[in-house]
Amino acid sequence: MSVMTPRLTHFAINTDDIERTQAFCGSVFGWEFQEYGPPGFVQIMDETSQTPMGAIQQCRQLLDDEPTRGFECTFGVDDVGITRERIVAAGGKILMEKFTISNVGHLIAFQDPGGNPALAMEYDSSAE
Repeated sequence: MSVMTPRLTHFAINTDDIERTQAFCGSVFGWEFQEYGPPGFVQIMDETSQTPMGAIQQCRQLLDDEPTRGFECTFGVDDVGITRERIVAAGGKILMEKFTISNVGHLIAFQDPGGNPALAMEYDSSAE
């Protein structure tokens, strides 16, 4: 099974102060927000379609020596297992093994050879 060309499907802005970052982004970009999921997570809504286009989230630590800062990208893939194999074969490092988010899909976090963290999501609305 081949894996489709990954596409950017989600971005998150990591922050220590969600309210302040939300106020900043609302003022600068005119974004609207919606509370969603776990505490420390706010969806950024597309004003035209009113669908989520990203999130502001509490900083987490994907890398051993520092919290994740800045923008975090998630790429949609057909098969997270095959993607994992390709990441390792190409010199990347797995930061978080497959994690299932109910009704969303299966997620892994990885680091590219340049030290940049990213995520790959196999979307599956029936995931448990």
